[in-house]
Amino acid sequence: MREIGCVISVKDDAAIVAMPTSKECERCGACIIAGEGKQVLLLAKNTAGASEGDTVEVEIAPGKVIAAAFIIYVIPILLTIVGFLIGSAMAGGDPDSNIPIVVAIAFLVASFVAVWLYDMRLRRVERRQAIVTRVLSDTECEETSRITRVKLGG
Repeated sequence: MREIGCVISVKDDAAIVAMPTSKECERCGACIIAGEGKQVLLLAKNTAGASEGDTVEVEIAPGKVIAAAFIIYVIPILLTIVGFLIGSAMAGGDPDSNIPIVVAIAFLVASFVAVWLYDMRLRRVERRQAIVTRVLSDTECEETSRITRVKLGG
């Protein structure tokens, strides 16, 4: 997935890029929402050598977005179903038993905790999921005038 944004800060080989929110990226979790929800901030590896104020193209590997969506949405659903099946086996097939529902809810809560813990670990290990691929020219910047600067800290 490729997005266009404005570099607001550069340190070492990393850049913080402000981008307008889009349908493709607003829920993947790689960004921090800023500017009243109209923009996101993304920490990206600065391979293009961008400077503060440059308009850049940022690439996030599509596999990471798909994997994140799978983990966030599919894993809890699968574990809830598994919990219900285990609860049904524990209840011996009794249709009046509440055990399957209780076990399914316990598995759902456990899946949310597991996804949260996995996300915390992943954020420590993979801090830069995005890469600044190139700095855009003045002509390309005029075409992307929808990008506005974000003020941080007052």
